[in-house]
Amino acid sequence: MVTLVDFLFILGLYFAAIGLAFFFSWVGAWVFRKLSARLQARRGPPLVQPVADIIKLFGKERFIPCLANKFLYILSPLVALSAILILSFMIPPGIPYWPGPLSWDLIVVLYFSVMFSLAFVIAGWASGSPWGKIGASREVAIILSVELPLAIAILIPPLALARGGYGFTLSITDVILAQEGNFLWTVLPNWFIFHYPFAALALFLALLTKSWMRPFGDIPEAEQEIFAGPLTEYGGPLLGIFELARLFRFYVFTALFVDLYLGGGSGLIFPISILVFLLKCLSITIIMTIIHVASARYRISHVFKWFLTVCLAFALISLIRIVVGF
Repeated sequence: MVTLVDFLFILGLYFAAIGLAFFFSWVGAWVFRKLSARLQARRGPPLVQPVADIIKLFGKERFIPCLANKFLYILSPLVALSAILILSFMIPPGIPYWPGPLSWDLIVVLYFSVMFSLAFVIAGWASGSPWGKIGASREVAIILSVELPLAIAILIPPLALARGGYGFTLSITDVILAQEGNFLWTVLPNWFIFHYPFAALALFLALLTKSWMRPFGDIPEAEQEIFAGPLTEYGGPLLGIFELARLFRFYVFTALFVDLYLGGGSGLIFPISILVFLLKCLSITIIMTIIHVASARYRISHVFKWFLTVCLAFALISLIRIVVGF
């Protein structure tokens, strides 16, 4: 039975997790924009710019297009924000014993990551705009392409633990604990990226796409083709909610990769473990930014080709290794 003290502790921890996620997402969004500008020989925005843009949107007038489905038009940004906030709490910040996750939290992570993407599909169709519907159809194509290799790559670490005799688990906490120590007889850390590099690459490419980064991620909102895609008819506070939800992607998707394949906080003591964890997340953000700036936007057919052939093959290679015990 949960007591009032336990409830207040979990509630306080939830707000602490959201605060940590917001702080890193703010910094991550600024690093993304600043580094992108520097790589393109521009100056870039100040640190306050990512949050200032969102605050500006909340100060504008709310409007709803006359052809839009009013209920779904308002509901979709709330679904996107709710899903990403739950993910921010469910994914441990590099700490093994984190009260948020459960014994089956990877299933919850998969579920809410899909819900986050589906919110943009609903927004595009509910807006009544042809550009929104085109963007929504592109987002559906990305979901159908990415989710299968993403799911396999996410499940590789717990399946490897079950094969190694640790027992089957879907807890991110157990995955973090299993990565302590060194890799075999080497001085390398015992991270799953060294055990299953192909699965790690498949997960990285999938999370890069779910973060709306090139070469695949920004296909639904191709400005030169369909304006803002699913969000073309959005403005004011509702667009601000969407942008706030998208801000958290800099934390959620990098944190998931760090916990599953880079050892989380590397088993260090608190609060050093959180600092190490955030530095790893920042490194992943920088790598994603460089790829985003250096890549051109691919066609939607390339998404199917890459994820249902190359990335799926990478994930299946690791899965076959686990099955045959190699």
